[in-house]
Amino acid sequence: MNNELFEQLLYEDESTTLDFKKKQYLFAKATEEEKSELLKDILGFANAWRRSEAYILIGVKDVKGGRSNVIGIPATDHLDDHSLQQFVNNLTNQPVRFHYEAFGFEGKQVGIIRIDEQTRPIYLKKDYGKLAREKVYVRRGSSTDPTKPASLEEIAQMRLGSVQSVAELLVEFANIKQDEALGPSISWDVELCKMPEKETIPILSRPSQPYSFDPDPVQRVPNRNFFRELATFEFIRRLFRPIRIVVRNVGQVAANHVRVELTASRSTLVGVLYASEIPARPKRNTSHRSTVMKGIRSASRRNSLPDTFISPLATSS
Repeated sequence: MNNELFEQLLYEDESTTLDFKKKQYLFAKATEEEKSELLKDILGFANAWRRSEAYILIGVKDVKGGRSNVIGIPATDHLDDHSLQQFVNNLTNQPVRFHYEAFGFEGKQVGIIRIDEQTRPIYLKKDYGKLAREKVYVRRGSSTDPTKPASLEEIAQMRLGSVQSVAELLVEFANIKQDEALGPSISWDVELCKMPEKETIPILSRPSQPYSFDPDPVQRVPNRNFFRELATFEFIRRLFRPIRIVVRNVGQVAANHVRVELTASRSTLVGVLYASEIPARPKRNTSHRSTVMKGIRSASRRNSLPDTFISPLATSS
């Protein structure tokens, strides 16, 4: 949103692409009945007959036939886009493409919900508040009447009108243990630890007892860099969080030769590591087979030992 577009919207009347709300929707700590009002409006715009993006301007008083008044809302009343995405898309048959934005205009705060054009119909998978499952709520004119959902004929026309010639891919973050979509954005708290100087981190001493002359023993040797490796492990563990990406085709045709590229801008101060780059938790000891003199025979084995030996770094436990 920019000032020019926002000013233009103020001179338009409420329609299938625009709605004005004086107060913020009830959401945090609200009842299902109260939150279903917000859900109804988003579904109504998503299913509306239109050819452009739709906007809900929150903190604006409608003026018929003139420029609507910007009255603003408290900055603390803004909705969290991530929470809103999860709330709506966990209830619908397919993801709804919309976005909440906090916008400043004339020194006042305004909430803006933008609803994209998308594949229809969109409906609830279960009853919620005053809304019924599998009913297609649609905005007609300047309002969405929950008692008058779309007819079967209208629903059929929605599906016909939404056929696309290309696939439409939706990329979202997902639960790391399953393919449950969390929306296009996520947030978490991390801890940036101050690493001690390398010279101040102690090392483990070597064992005082000599190695056994057993021809095939497994020796357990202290990992001298254990504390240094542990410091690095803790630094990365507290700073990075695992993520999972889910890509879904919400279009009407198959997607072929799909390639997804994720880019993290330096300006966002985001670092990305592959799972293979995350160090495993270090262990205090390493295990390896000891070197033995050529020709020594085991009492339990008749064959001579080979001339080569396994590196202490070959195996670990």
